[in-house]
Amino acid sequence: MTLISRRPLFQLIFIISLSILTASTVFSQQSKNKKTGNKANSSPVVITSDRMRSENGGQKIIFSGNVMAVRGDMTITSDIMEVYNTPDKKQTEEIVAIGNVDIIQCDKRAKGDRAVYLDQLQKIILTGTPNAVAWEGKDIIKGREMIFLIEKDRFIVNGRVRAKLSPKSDEEKEKKPSNKNPKPCSHKTK
Repeated sequence: MTLISRRPLFQLIFIISLSILTASTVFSQQSKNKKTGNKANSSPVVITSDRMRSENGGQKIIFSGNVMAVRGDMTITSDIMEVYNTPDKKQTEEIVAIGNVDIIQCDKRAKGDRAVYLDQLQKIILTGTPNAVAWEGKDIIKGREMIFLIEKDRFIVNGRVRAKLSPKSDEEKEKKPSNKNPKPCSHKTK
């Protein structure tokens, strides 16, 4: 009988210990991300292409032909993509997409000729000739250069901006989540 009464106690201690261990691992990862100032560093970038070439001992990697890079809910496609790693090859410094650049994140989309993704700053600089184009729903914005601040969910457009902004219906206004608790999108790639 004493054996039965100790068993639930042992299970309870085991569950509490496991919970503490899991919480400390999660806290350690969050603390590491806060120190680097980069929340997205914890998710990998997955790049697919027809060809790949490595230069400078892996510090520069060039992908070409039907290139697609996916990180979290963001997808970038282009003709060529150059990935620049730190000298120790532990982090990606920047990714440069060249030719027919298409960026999709949830219900937002942008197109241009060239995009530079700066990993530590969580910023994408998109340029186009004559213009880069971004749209969300019926709203369209054009400009020579677009700077996307990923963590802040905002962007800046430079170089003779043209915007077509459509009024939102009551139904569309209700669908849009507030910025306080944004819902993750269920973005699907090819």
